[in-house]
Amino acid sequence: MFGWVKKISDKIKDLNSSVDKYKKETDNQTIPSVAYVNRAKKLIDKMRYDDAKKVLEEALEITRKDALVYKYLGVCEEKLGNYQASVIDYQKSAELNPQDKNIWHKLGLVQITLRDYANAELSFVQADKISPINTDIQTGWGMSLFKQKKYKEAHEKFLKAIQINRYNFAAMLLAAISEVRLGKYDDAEQKLSFLAGANPNESCMYEFANLYFLKENYEASIRYAKQSIDFNPNMLPAYLLLGKIYSLEFDYENSVKYFSLAKDRDLVNPLLYLEWGNALVRLCRFEEAKEMYQKVLFEDLENPEAQAGMALCAAETKDFEKAYNFIGFADEKDFDSVFLIEAKGVSAFAYGKVQEAIEYFKQALEKDSKDVYNYFRLAKCYEALENDEMIRDSYDKILKFNPKCSKAYVEYAKYLISKNDYNDAKRKLTRAEKLEPFNQELLNLLFYTSYILVKENVCEYNVKEAISIADRINKFEYPELRAELEELLKGIKQN
Repeated sequence: MFGWVKKISDKIKDLNSSVDKYKKETDNQTIPSVAYVNRAKKLIDKMRYDDAKKVLEEALEITRKDALVYKYLGVCEEKLGNYQASVIDYQKSAELNPQDKNIWHKLGLVQITLRDYANAELSFVQADKISPINTDIQTGWGMSLFKQKKYKEAHEKFLKAIQINRYNFAAMLLAAISEVRLGKYDDAEQKLSFLAGANPNESCMYEFANLYFLKENYEASIRYAKQSIDFNPNMLPAYLLLGKIYSLEFDYENSVKYFSLAKDRDLVNPLLYLEWGNALVRLCRFEEAKEMYQKVLFEDLENPEAQAGMALCAAETKDFEKAYNFIGFADEKDFDSVFLIEAKGVSAFAYGKVQEAIEYFKQALEKDSKDVYNYFRLAKCYEALENDEMIRDSYDKILKFNPKCSKAYVEYAKYLISKNDYNDAKRKLTRAEKLEPFNQELLNLLFYTSYILVKENVCEYNVKEAISIADRINKFEYPELRAELEELLKGIKQN
């Protein structure tokens, strides 16, 4: 006990060893801990946080009831990324001096960082009691509410922050984001337009892009997302949005391009691979999508969205045992996903439960009308039921909404050939050929339909066109029909 007293005495003597130095450090000569705080503040200003922390810990040996010591210890811990420790120090400071509005504000912001949003809200309530007209407190308070998805209440705080300081651009941006969440698109657009002129940055441009995405103006959304990346090449959300938009436009090359650019910039995390996988599913690239979902599940095995995506990919690639397992995993979490519904539909169809599959695919379309590949799935179901009207209706719909789906053209053509509708089959195959000029199955079908139509209307041009198609096929399936056409051509020339 006496040793402890001696230690305190020695520290005070050491502190008083230079009167001039002490006077420079504090105007209050009666509180030695203030000198330590001022030394620490100078070190903090120089970003020497570890050194500042040591000085403040020395101050605690003199007194453990100085709010400023804990306040600046909290600053050091926060700057060093030790957020839990920072919260503890800020709370001790607030207990010792509950009238310090800054400490409640700091505490609330760190609690937001730690995703402790409910307690952050309580901290800002305390700050507001001390300083009710403070734009920063209102902004922080709004953030704590926003993170709890209390968008209406958050919006009110952001608007109050703007009323206090109309140049609080952060509050204005957050108000716009809240308005997007609340469906107030016109109000959000007005604020974002102002910010784009007054304080343009990557966040503003991204939110503009997201707003236009929700309004289904993809051209404008792409433009603003690219501007966001121009401001900050590491703006991951903008890359993800671009990849998603291009997948919805069935543009495989550009979709993959932006996901790959994010990867090249080392913006790698499970979210990147999850969105990449989702985009590939929309593009019907199920094998490639599986690889992306595997990367997500390697980092986060219990991710229900990746499990649902994997269930669909496994079903589409006929790995039904794996599909069943992933469906079970996602169902256990009561996860609501269009991919999960589709996985169940594909599995049901594979096991001959056609009507059940139809109900799943219709349910999926009700949930997400943009997932138009379900029309293709429905067409195959109706083929199994021999419902000609619904077969044609389903194929026509997928080709209307996704004119780049070569698989749908080919399968539609096969159906039309089975109905002896060779003219329409050829039209479908000709369109598919523009999308996949080297698809061997497609070219063989195109040759066959051309052959049939030549037999119905023999002329030199038609015969030459059919033979030219055969010349482009590596795995040619109709050598005898080609020989017949060549003999036919010889006869035409001789006549």
